Amino acid sequence: DALDEVLAIEQACFSAPWTRKMLAAELSGNPFAHFLLAKCPDLRSGSLVIAGYFCFWILFEEVRLMNLAVLAPFRRQGIATRLICTALRTGLERKANRAMLEVRASNQEALTLYRGLGFYETARRTRYYTHPDEDAVTRRCDMQAETAITDRLRQSNTEFRALEESHHRLDAELADLQRRHVLTPAEEVLKKQLQKEKLATKDRMAELIRTSR
Repeated sequence: DALDEVLAIEQACFSAPWTRKMLAAELSGNPFAHFLLAKCPDLRSGSLVIAGYFCFWILFEEVRLMNLAVLAPFRRQGIATRLICTALRTGLERKANRAMLEVRASNQEALTLYRGLGFYETARRTRYYTHPDEDAVTRRCDMQAETAITDRLRQSNTEFRALEESHHRLDAELADLQRRHVLTPAEEVLKKQLQKEKLATKDRMAELIRTSR
């Protein structure tokens, strides 16, 4: 049951996870809610497992990013980025023009991810989170503007095009390694190197986008 797998990811990734009842209500009772599942081969069994999931709302002109989680063994492979980009594309197709989210102030990995995708800070909410108590950082992305910048760079900037092509190639190579049941020591080293190259490529693309805003 996918709900059981999503619940297990919630419990593994969050200090105050959604309950099964809350997840079920989003899945079946919220007309604005959408779920995306990221499936990857399990290295031990070779079978597909849900490595991460994303719940987001589309509220007329706004995409609201709710819960995003990726299991630890599958992180730093671009899964979270692909889930977010898919959600934003879905929002654009439905005439949304902005995206909003809240994230824990201490979650530097998530803050870096969202910053690279064009989300900028708009406010802080004092003690918004519990378990532990913590401030929330509110971030916003003007989706149409970000899409226009990316399209312009794709057309006019040879470095950006080369980086994008490299990013797709690294994605494919990592996916090929991920499909293998067991990796040799040399393949494990290669996997880490590819992940490092992919992160550097993504960071440089994000820098070019920020410079072009």
